[in-house]
Amino acid sequence: MQVVELYRHPVKSFTPERLDSIEVNGGKVQGDRVLAFRFADQGAPDDWAWRRKINFVALSNTPAMALLDLSYDDATRTLTLNYEGEMFVEGSIDSEEDRYDLSEALGEYVTSLGTNPLVGHPERVPLNLIGDGRQGLFHDSEIGGVTIFSRESLTALEASMGITVDGRRFRSNVVIEGAEAWEEISWSGRVTIGDHVYTAEKTIPRCLATHANPVDGEQDQDIMKSLITANGFEIPTFAIRLLPVEDHTEIHVGDGVEIG
Repeated sequence: MQVVELYRHPVKSFTPERLDSIEVNGGKVQGDRVLAFRFADQGAPDDWAWRRKINFVALSNTPAMALLDLSYDDATRTLTLNYEGEMFVEGSIDSEEDRYDLSEALGEYVTSLGTNPLVGHPERVPLNLIGDGRQGLFHDSEIGGVTIFSRESLTALEASMGITVDGRRFRSNVVIEGAEAWEEISWSGRVTIGDHVYTAEKTIPRCLATHANPVDGEQDQDIMKSLITANGFEIPTFAIRLLPVEDHTEIHVGDGVEIG
């Protein structure tokens, strides 16, 4: 087995960045889920305590977020949102004024959508852009970890559904090939990727975020129900979470993957 794709997601639920390598520090992928847009009633902008995904603007409650193309520059610490090929809003996360402008612009966009979590909930506005752009504080699980699935499992899901499924729906960090379909969700114990060792921590239950098409923002596929049919788990399950044994590890496209 080997690594064939790598991703990080700088802002929770927004556009993934495809990379040739990733670093894992303190159990979390560097630059992954380091920023998020949270509802106002979940704390002050400088309160970065972990919250469940239902407390954020996320694909599960705002599928059309997929229409916004996001980029985050680590060096300049600039966050940019584009819509239909044109810049929607841009700002430095080190500027309180820019953070406010970014939050306001996203709030206006979300409110304009037919499916959104803000209309009828005045306690949730204004949105707050939170995080320091360095710490991965906004994973669905407080522990973070490295998420991984195989192309073979994705192919098996596609065969069961009879349609093509974009793997980006699952917002994982690592994609491998050379496994048996669904093999990774049975892993336990030691997993070696390249030169580093990880421990298989748990399988990952899926939510409504997977129903959102990452290209057009439509909730067009019932992935949750289809997963139960495809792999026989009682709850919709896809991918597994790994925890690194070392404090610092690296994963590269082309790295070999061994179990045990």
